[in-house]
Amino acid sequence: MQNFEFYSAVTVEDGLAFLSERTEGCRIIAGGTDLIPLLRTQEVRPSHVLNILNVADLKGVRETADGIRIGPATTFSEIVVSEPLQKEALLLVQAAASVGGPQIRNRGTVGGNIATASPAADVLPALMALDAALEIRSLSAGVRVVPLTQAIEGPYNPGLRPGELITGIILPKPVPGTRGGFEKVGRRHALARARMNMSVVLRMDSNNALAEIRIVPGAVMPVARRMGEAESVLLGQRPEPDVVDAAADALAEGILSTTGRRWSSEYKIPVVKNVFKRVLQGLI
Repeated sequence: MQNFEFYSAVTVEDGLAFLSERTEGCRIIAGGTDLIPLLRTQEVRPSHVLNILNVADLKGVRETADGIRIGPATTFSEIVVSEPLQKEALLLVQAAASVGGPQIRNRGTVGGNIATASPAADVLPALMALDAALEIRSLSAGVRVVPLTQAIEGPYNPGLRPGELITGIILPKPVPGTRGGFEKVGRRHALARARMNMSVVLRMDSNNALAEIRIVPGAVMPVARRMGEAESVLLGQRPEPDVVDAAADALAEGILSTTGRRWSSEYKIPVVKNVFKRVLQGLI
């Protein structure tokens, strides 16, 4: 049994004040689906734990003039049933619905998925494809807004500074005609950790060419990122079979340039190419 100070914040300011005085050895908990197993195995030994699950301002989904704002303590189940997200960001709904089983989705939170920054995260790549930004606050530095693609500094490293707390996930309002798709590959259909996943967002112009394209695979690199190599092949082009094949090849090359060729590349690369093509074909 570990001994640590446990504090439940009531407001954002309350939580930030606690964090500001305990920047060393403090972990943040909301749903606890990532942190509690680590506490049980003593892989982490914090001196303080801040609970933010009861902070009302950190929960829920609401539409704004510029898009959608998601509280970091919003659960995956709440994302799945959110009408604004079903209407404007179905990709995120699909990704959230693929996480674990009902018990995990009822407890796990979108902010936890980001802050854990696992290479196998499902929701994190989907948010990147949706061009999400993080609102981050601290008492010492105030508020900063960071594109999610720039925030993650490494596997299990969300790039948060001491005393900082994610206070919002901001999705820009999509241009009319924008569509998104998600697919996950696991060892089984439920309660599966991703072997790989694929998030794609695109928009076609009046000539049936790709006016906008964002491609983010997950669980195939240490840090999820947009695959600019494949995006540049498709942008401005009609998605004819030869163009799609070239984009899939560029996607594979981009992954291999990051990870190097491994023993698993022989089977993973053909699968990731086919998953990408399948998601893309479902959107065009």
